[in-house]
Amino acid sequence: MLIRLDNTELAQCTVWGLQRYMRKLNGNWKGHHYHNSLSFQERVAEEAEGLAAEWAVAKYYNLPFDPETSNEHYKQKADVGNAIEVRWSKWNDGHLIVYEYDRKSDIAVLVIGKSPTYTIKGWIPVAVAQKERYRHATQPTWWVAQHHLQPIENLKASNYASAIN
Repeated sequence: MLIRLDNTELAQCTVWGLQRYMRKLNGNWKGHHYHNSLSFQERVAEEAEGLAAEWAVAKYYNLPFDPETSNEHYKQKADVGNAIEVRWSKWNDGHLIVYEYDRKSDIAVLVIGKSPTYTIKGWIPVAVAQKERYRHATQPTWWVAQHHLQPIENLKASNYASAIN
């Protein structure tokens, strides 16, 4: 499913992406970052793209999205809806990556692309994604290939529909 964000939405993601990254630098975030070769600007852009991916999923479900609120509740609440954790990759064949601190009750959704156009590739319950078969060999993460994801169109009619709203 292809979703396009406008320039106003992208600008807000950039502003709040910078804020999110500054909070991480100041130690107000517990988690891992495995791409240590990225520059400051690349990390800010990565945060902005992640926020844009969240907004794309919210747009798909016609749900409100506020990148400032998303920052305030970072890792405390779902990214979108009641229980949707959005993961972004710039790679067309990118994996959905789940972390040990992710809530097992959430649904993880993979979005690929870069501004202004994003593609929602699919979803999987976090509890399913954290199975041994997806475990990364050298990181405390789980990597789920796109062909293991359910189509996003199926989430609303699934047993996990309450994750939306």
